Amino acid sequence: MFFVSLGALGQEPDTLSLPNTRLIKNIPYVVNGHKLQNFDLYIPNDAKKPMPVLLWIHGGAWEGGFKKWIDPTFLIKSGFAIASIDYRFSDTAVFPAQIQDCNEAIYFIWKNAAQYNLDRNKFIVGGGSAGGHLASLIGLSTNDKIADFYTDINKSKAIKFKAILDFYGPADLNVVHGKATTMDYDSEGSALTRLLGFPTLDRPDLAKKASPVTYIDKNDPPILILHGDADDIVPFWESRQFYSWLKLAGVKTELFKIEGAGHAGPAFSSPATEKKVNEFLDAVFK
Repeated sequence: MFFVSLGALGQEPDTLSLPNTRLIKNIPYVVNGHKLQNFDLYIPNDAKKPMPVLLWIHGGAWEGGFKKWIDPTFLIKSGFAIASIDYRFSDTAVFPAQIQDCNEAIYFIWKNAAQYNLDRNKFIVGGGSAGGHLASLIGLSTNDKIADFYTDINKSKAIKFKAILDFYGPADLNVVHGKATTMDYDSEGSALTRLLGFPTLDRPDLAKKASPVTYIDKNDPPILILHGDADDIVPFWESRQFYSWLKLAGVKTELFKIEGAGHAGPAFSSPATEKKVNEFLDAVFK
């Protein structure tokens, strides 16, 4: 989710109960770190070992949200473990703290993969909404070795992603302005302003640095973009343009348009979506 009312959800459990699955909750990835610097690990009971893993980043406008917000839980049935990553929100630290945290979590999971029976060679990074933005940014920028995106740039050398799953995430923070959607992107109180610490019109350089499109090159991993054409928060055309930039660069990519779907919702875990995601990943792993 990009924008939601979080107050009513504050007391809800932050985990899912998935069949045939073991859950390890709140694994810290920073010693004595912030309370949000942890992840949950869902492990299918009957999966072959070592397992492929989806490194999932939840949405919530970079300022909230919950680890239980996982769209493709159906990947458990396909033998994937799912690591659902939490990170510091923009009210605690502005960008690039969020991508630093996610990269730190991913490195921790890579370093401890054997302990959890995870296959280091089958890491998929994905996310929804603001998490889709972070997942795309991580997946596309890893081979660019952006020092500010890591607590230690040497950690970037170990990680390679087989694919990226972008569920309705913003891809270019400089292309939507004003009240182009149900939110005002340029207001002092907008999620983007709070993320960057400045309105994007004042600091387009920061917006560019924080945009996945900035890091597209032919060596990037395959990426599947899933977006509803009735999204009134992150416009569908932004993903269409993202897809075009990827194609022009020679990146293997697909855009799955979900007709009539808005921002998030059950359409993103439907049988049709499950089929598309599994087909895409089957092709990646051939």
